[in-house]
Amino acid sequence: MQTSQTFQQPAGQQPAYTQQPASLKKEKNAIGAALLSFLFTGSGQVYNGETGKGIGILIGAVIGYFLFVIPGVLVIIYGIYDAYTTAQKMNKGEIPFVEVSTGKIIGFIIAEIVILAIVIFIFAALLYEMNDYSSYYY
Repeated sequence: MQTSQTFQQPAGQQPAYTQQPASLKKEKNAIGAALLSFLFTGSGQVYNGETGKGIGILIGAVIGYFLFVIPGVLVIIYGIYDAYTTAQKMNKGEIPFVEVSTGKIIGFIIAEIVILAIVIFIFAALLYEMNDYSSYYY
């Protein structure tokens, strides 16, 4: 026989509470993500846990600068916008929240600075060589 009574499990067998209370919910700082991306191209994506996208935006900006300055600037502007909107979507629960260590973000920024320094050094050396050889023709 079935009755209309509900059966409750004993307290020890209740399923564990898996969702975080609203007060403990972690959020991304959307303005911080945009600022990181503005200062160091691609680092806002790394902050949001999208390292591959951050590397892609950095490479796209560098290639854009080599082709012509405007494409590089457009890629950087897109990176800032994307970092901001992705952080907002994570906060709203539209996409999964990804935890990222501060060390990973700092490592990305250091790698970007080192790569930029190497590129500047190579260009300076090439310009020096071009100017040095041009003096032989006068």
